[in-house]
Amino acid sequence: ELESWDGIDEELYIQLKEIRRSLADQSGLPAFMVFSDASLRDMARKKPASRDAFLNIHGVGEKKWEKYGEFFIKIFE
Repeated sequence: ELESWDGIDEELYIQLKEIRRSLADQSGLPAFMVFSDASLRDMARKKPASRDAFLNIHGVGEKKWEKYGEFFIKIFE
């Protein structure tokens, strides 16, 4: 299911990739270290607008929430 594009807002996915790239560049990290493509697809499908919803995204835990959550959930609010 994680590879599936069903129910995914592709424009939103592209926006999420741009945010990921920006955060990765600022941190000097490869983009996949911020979030995997599967995580971004899950976000584009579920549109998590709260901490709890964000923590239910594939590949997201407390550390990723604390480090990057605020940059991403703004899009879904």
